[in-house]
Amino acid sequence: MIKQQQDFTLVFGQRLRKRRQELGLSQEALGVAIGIDESCSRTRISRYETGKSEPALAIGQLLAGVLGVPVGYFYCDDDLEAEALLIIHAVNADQKRRIVETLRGCLPDAS
Repeated sequence: MIKQQQDFTLVFGQRLRKRRQELGLSQEALGVAIGIDESCSRTRISRYETGKSEPALAIGQLLAGVLGVPVGYFYCDDDLEAEALLIIHAVNADQKRRIVETLRGCLPDAS
């Protein structure tokens, strides 16, 4: 595994563990919730959290759905941007539009 890929799997795993723990879910419960057989769900989630395995995008989408976060949260390599994704995910459509308009106004070539 190349360095950049190792970093990605560690970031993915750290965010996965943090969110799972925030919701009070066990590794086994999370695995079962995304359709992994109960007999191996804890091991699979543990491997994702420790960076020993890289989940397919489809698994990342399932995890995001169960954990109530946008899938990009797991894949974003910048912590501040990941936090922004969580905030945007938590608000309604009108608020999202206002946030995006505000961000557009911050761009260097915005008039």
